[in-house]
Amino acid sequence: MVQLITACVDCKCGPYRTILFTNKGLSIKNLDSNLPQPAVTSAGIIPSAKYGIQVQHLTEEVALRKPQIYWGLIQSAYACSCPGDYLKSKEEIVSVKIISNNDFDTNHPKGSELSSIFMVKRYYNDDLSSINDYLKTLKLEYQSNYPFQKGIFLQVAPTIAKKHKFKIAITLTDGRILEAETTEVELT
Repeated sequence: MVQLITACVDCKCGPYRTILFTNKGLSIKNLDSNLPQPAVTSAGIIPSAKYGIQVQHLTEEVALRKPQIYWGLIQSAYACSCPGDYLKSKEEIVSVKIISNNDFDTNHPKGSELSSIFMVKRYYNDDLSSINDYLKTLKLEYQSNYPFQKGIFLQVAPTIAKKHKFKIAITLTDGRILEAETTEVELT
């Protein structure tokens, strides 16, 4: 049996490419941060102070990377890993609106804009930012198809209705509006 061991490894990384994708829709789910880490939940009742929304963009690649084919009799195995390609959206996010199907409080009747009472948890740390402030910096940070990966969290408890379905509408630079709605949740 012959075994070949090589100390110098050429991982054949790169060239790294920018892969463009377009946003096709949204998938949103209720989050409960009452757990050690915020998690998607199907629970019908969540404390208001622990409620969040997970927003995922449904995307489609516009440009694809062609895999390299290496010909040879011996399959190569390398002890290294290469960083991935750079993912970039064709469209930028212009605005995010959050609306409830019920009266939230005296200042926010059914159908009114609630984005000001939600905060975004940043990807690279756990700092919270207002949605508007986050959108201003998003152009610099937006490198994946999950710009709201850590969630959008409620900062104020409802005082009128306790049961809500939240609709999120994201407007893109090409004028399209992506919308989705959470399942009903009772906020205690």
